[in-house]
Amino acid sequence: MSMSDLSFEHVLSSQYTVFDGLAGMHVEDIYQDRQGFLWIATADGGVSRFDSARFDTFGLKDGLPNLTVMAIAEDADGWLLFGTFGGGLAAYDGRDFQVYTTEHGLPSNEILGLQAQPDGSIVVLTSTGVAWFVEGRCVKCITDVGGQPLERVYDMATDVAGTTWLATVGQGIISLDGQRIGIGNQIIQWPWKFAQDSSGHLWIAFRYTGTEASIGCYNPSDEQFAFISVGHGADRAAQNGTRHVRVDKRGWLWLTHRGVMVHDGQEWYPFSASLPDIDFSDTRLTYEDREGNIWIGLWGGGLIFCDPTSIRRYTEVDGLPDREIRRLGEDHEGRMWIGTMGGMAYMEDGQILPVGPREIVSAMVVDGQGQVWSGGDAGKVFRWEGQTPQMIAVAEDPHSGEISGLCEDGQGRIWAAELMGRLGWIEQNRFTPLTGWMFEECRALLQDQNGVFWVSSYGMIPALYYYEDGQFRPAEVAETETIAYVNVLWEHANTLWIGTAKGLFALDLASRKVRHFTAEQFGLSANGILALTVDPQGNIWMGTSGGGILRYDGQTFQSIRLGPSALENKVEAVLCDRRGRLWFGTRAGLVSYQPGHTLPLLVIREVMAGTILAAPEAVSCPESTPEIRIRFQGISFRTGAGQMRYSHRLLGHDPTESWSAFAAANTVAYNALPVGEYRFEVRTMDRDGLLSEVASLEIQILPDAKTERIHALESVLRATDHVVHSQSWAMRQVMEQTVRVAETAMTVLVLGETGTGKGLLAQTIHETSTRRKRPFIQVNCGALPAGLVESELFGHEKGAFTGAASRQLGRFELADGGTLFLDEIGDLPLESQRVLLHILEESALTRVGGQQPVSVDVRVIAATNRDLRQAIQEGTFREDLFYRLSVFTLELPPLRQRQEDLPALAAHFAERYAQHLRRPVPTIDEGVVAHLQGYAWPGNVRELEHLINRAVLLCEDGVIRVGDLLLPSVGRRAGDAVPPAPAAGEGLDEKQQLVEALQATNWMIYGERGAARLLGMNPEKLRYRMRKYGLRRPKTSYE
Repeated sequence: MSMSDLSFEHVLSSQYTVFDGLAGMHVEDIYQDRQGFLWIATADGGVSRFDSARFDTFGLKDGLPNLTVMAIAEDADGWLLFGTFGGGLAAYDGRDFQVYTTEHGLPSNEILGLQAQPDGSIVVLTSTGVAWFVEGRCVKCITDVGGQPLERVYDMATDVAGTTWLATVGQGIISLDGQRIGIGNQIIQWPWKFAQDSSGHLWIAFRYTGTEASIGCYNPSDEQFAFISVGHGADRAAQNGTRHVRVDKRGWLWLTHRGVMVHDGQEWYPFSASLPDIDFSDTRLTYEDREGNIWIGLWGGGLIFCDPTSIRRYTEVDGLPDREIRRLGEDHEGRMWIGTMGGMAYMEDGQILPVGPREIVSAMVVDGQGQVWSGGDAGKVFRWEGQTPQMIAVAEDPHSGEISGLCEDGQGRIWAAELMGRLGWIEQNRFTPLTGWMFEECRALLQDQNGVFWVSSYGMIPALYYYEDGQFRPAEVAETETIAYVNVLWEHANTLWIGTAKGLFALDLASRKVRHFTAEQFGLSANGILALTVDPQGNIWMGTSGGGILRYDGQTFQSIRLGPSALENKVEAVLCDRRGRLWFGTRAGLVSYQPGHTLPLLVIREVMAGTILAAPEAVSCPESTPEIRIRFQGISFRTGAGQMRYSHRLLGHDPTESWSAFAAANTVAYNALPVGEYRFEVRTMDRDGLLSEVASLEIQILPDAKTERIHALESVLRATDHVVHSQSWAMRQVMEQTVRVAETAMTVLVLGETGTGKGLLAQTIHETSTRRKRPFIQVNCGALPAGLVESELFGHEKGAFTGAASRQLGRFELADGGTLFLDEIGDLPLESQRVLLHILEESALTRVGGQQPVSVDVRVIAATNRDLRQAIQEGTFREDLFYRLSVFTLELPPLRQRQEDLPALAAHFAERYAQHLRRPVPTIDEGVVAHLQGYAWPGNVRELEHLINRAVLLCEDGVIRVGDLLLPSVGRRAGDAVPPAPAAGEGLDEKQQLVEALQATNWMIYGERGAARLLGMNPEKLRYRMRKYGLRRPKTSYE
């Protein structure tokens, strides 16, 4: 890089202020950490961290002790250290700040500078001395030299002779052993900053030096000091002293105060700016990041970014006839020719020289001999020999259109197309028109390697033609016949690349297959492709209409933004010269582009998995976490956040473990990951195709305790052979609530219509509780013999009543340590309700006829299909008992509200009953499900079970059909509101259901193959209902 390149007029630059998220406008220090983040210390707002996409600001609320931050350093462990003026030292570990003050050994809380040392220590420069800080404590402290106190130590440096110098206010430049640097015996006040070059010279910036721009230079070899004048080139630079000096990796000296001056070892150069609204009169410092970008901190003006190497712009100031570039070419001597709206120019040895008439250059071609040809207005073609062009008229009419296309054919002839429709070739400086071309608005010409001549029109469909056998034929290839605007043609790798207003087309000349690339599908920055070229590596470079430059490596499109304005990003010419340098012609000037060589960095910024985790190294979350969203950021300041591309994969999830295609999105979400261990990997690509190292994140999905309990509960339910996994939201809610209450000893009230499975749910609560190894006693309160209710429930003593020949334990005592299920609790007599309430409150009972209370440890679950609140109003149920029972209420949804469960339930019952009958499991016809879903199910699951059981008996050919369902015609249309539950008598007759079940089991009640099991009913409850309906086993002929 030459010194002439170091000027803001030729580079891409931008300014950041508080409106962009910067913490403050008075920049004191800049530092890039090992992750690539840029940190900016300000005197008026705390600290900012920049990742090229956004600024994160840290202030008092984040733990920073003071908003005036003077210096930044990074220790060996990667902790960021911030020296504040008045708040001491703040150490940041990526999450929290740890503050160190004079109480921890610092000489002062007013910190002016920080320096990381090779031994891992941090030198802390303060207003009263110097300290060496290691792992949270000061190991050494110097507050005076030669018996004199140190005042405001701004910098420290050790020269090649081994002498350590301090820049102080009170004692000037003084060494730790008391030596001084000055002029004679005079102390030079206000030394501010040191910089040491490769030759060992110590350069010293002084805050005040008078009106002449100068910098101090100390030579340790002869111990001589002198002021060096910056010279007449200091245009508003370094006047009245300097604030900062540094030596870059090239050995150049950078000086700041009123602007920026750079010394290349021979001369001083002003680092001027083309940003008219920026005041450089008080420049605080410059900083060079790992990519070679220059950052300038202003005292009151915020932060300036400058890319001095990759993008440099040339305009009329540099000799161009006009800044709107139309065409580019390179001749046989390596000179670059630049066709503009205002005439032709060429660049030689970095100098731009305008040549020829001041006319538009609308087309250009360099022939096989390196001869430059250009086209202009009024149908004129120019052949350039040196600086003198020879004009050849394509059209004699002075009102003819401009030359829109030039190309060379295999015979060395130059073909020319005129905008108004003339097409022909130039041979021996004469134009010969071609007959047969009848279209206007010709734009692009090309002869491919097979000798086929291609020509495009503009504003017509089709717009692409080829010349064969003396005729032009439209390119009747898929998609290309719909093109109306073709801007440019280029051949590469036996493929015709077609730049259009609708994206890029690639026509394989052998197979005639077409690929179409657009912004919507492939991430192009713009669909309008205006120019094409190929570099030596085979990358295709494209100029776009407003989208800057596109680079395509055969897999990924990368965009390069050439500036903030639309004119800077409208590129009508691209050129890769013989040295591999890239040149772009834009509406805002000529751009030279140098691809980078520094790999981008990549950080995982945050993970959202139920909560937001900032920059985690690993994530653990339960399987119930609905989504894990990961946000990552590639860091390449020269590329810019919007131009980074990302590819990622999740190891352990996808069997192929393949990388995703590179895309612009910097977030990815994974939904409902199953339990297991995963490794997320991501990489980023910058605009030049350089790949970062892979960033990774370990993800562990743990079994969720609640989900595990639900699975266990479902296992218990499935083991009872009564239910299947429910898809119903209402049923899932009941399941989750069941899980919660099962772990407790709370009394539970189960509500639900007849047949919804209240008894099954009660047994499930018991089986998933800590009482599962103790008894589960079920009592049907409506089936207890009148007059013996209390005796059955609470027990009796011998002689308590006639027939009480011995003591009998009641159901409560039998269930001691376990669970007592009181079914049909609404049928319990009032007097028994009073006793039950006493037992629930006291955990003790008194047997009928007894005197002594007996302690019992019983969990009570009650169930009813009645409306207990109405019963309270009617006086048949105690209100205080209701509130005692309903501590935790579960309400089972009726089957009509579980339409999504009907197919699975029907299949389950069909399989179960077929196995019971030792028959093949029948299939269910498609029409059956719709028929089932059209019924209101007053008898709920029990009614469905009986219906399916009977259908299994009746079906033929192993298929259950609608005709096998003896279902009342209580249908409803899809979309109708769910009707209320009919009265029980409106469903299948319960008596008939019982008879069918008893007949199917040969009237066997108990056991695996008994009717109670088939009906899903407690055997005692079945016997009660048999008595209720007067059902008796019929006598056989031999009985």
